Amino acid sequence: TRGVGVGQLNKPRSLAIGADDSLYVVDMTGRVQKFSSNGVFQLLWQMPETQRGKPKGMCRDHEGNIVVVEPHYSRVNHFSPEGKLVRQWGHSGTNDGQFWMPRAVAVDSKNELFITEYLQRERVQKFLVQPGTNAPVWVATIGKAGTGPGEFNRPEGICVDRQDRVYVADSCNHRIQVFSPDGKFLRMYGRPGKGLGEFSYPYDICVDPQGRQYVCEFGNSRIQVFDAHDRPIEIIGGRGAEPGRFSNPWSIALDSAGNLYVADSQ
Repeated sequence: TRGVGVGQLNKPRSLAIGADDSLYVVDMTGRVQKFSSNGVFQLLWQMPETQRGKPKGMCRDHEGNIVVVEPHYSRVNHFSPEGKLVRQWGHSGTNDGQFWMPRAVAVDSKNELFITEYLQRERVQKFLVQPGTNAPVWVATIGKAGTGPGEFNRPEGICVDRQDRVYVADSCNHRIQVFSPDGKFLRMYGRPGKGLGEFSYPYDICVDPQGRQYVCEFGNSRIQVFDAHDRPIEIIGGRGAEPGRFSNPWSIALDSAGNLYVADSQ
């Protein structure tokens, strides 16, 4: 329900699924809350700093930690499933390996992290997490500002499929872009609009084991599902307040059973 109490949410912004299919949610209170797979509140922790802005962007790393991005602090945090901070890294800047408004994070099979950014640099950066070290090593930068293939205008959500292909919700270009594991542009689809296969500010994406793509549209307040060949299958939801409908959804996540979670911000 709406609120700032335990188990309540105030504009949920990002989701992550734990190794046991528990759900982690971060909202505009600057808290991370953990719920069981059947929706029972379990625990919460407060992000240490929120004066500049609230966290946005989550995933689970190979160690089972919950990764939380702080755009306004240009850093990335790794928390244990119980909320203990185990790693914190990142510095403000526009050079390779630095951050300017990071927005989302995803991890591949090699424990490489992909992080989206916008404003000063419209790009995706790739880092390698090395055991026993605090700060991951910068590997590569993908993309730049623009509207062409491989270019971005406020890249928001990001995910990696079972073949380590990288999917980016290129929100203000109203499209999805797909890259190879080494960052080579593969394809893109979508255009502005409200019809099937069209987008209004896609903010997040996830891909299931069959290659189906679930796209969270902030502007159209719906989820669109595409097959592995980018062909639209169905539309879930639409604008409204009743169960099964949305008002500006920000984030989505799939658990191991194929259940789809939607952070319905409003």
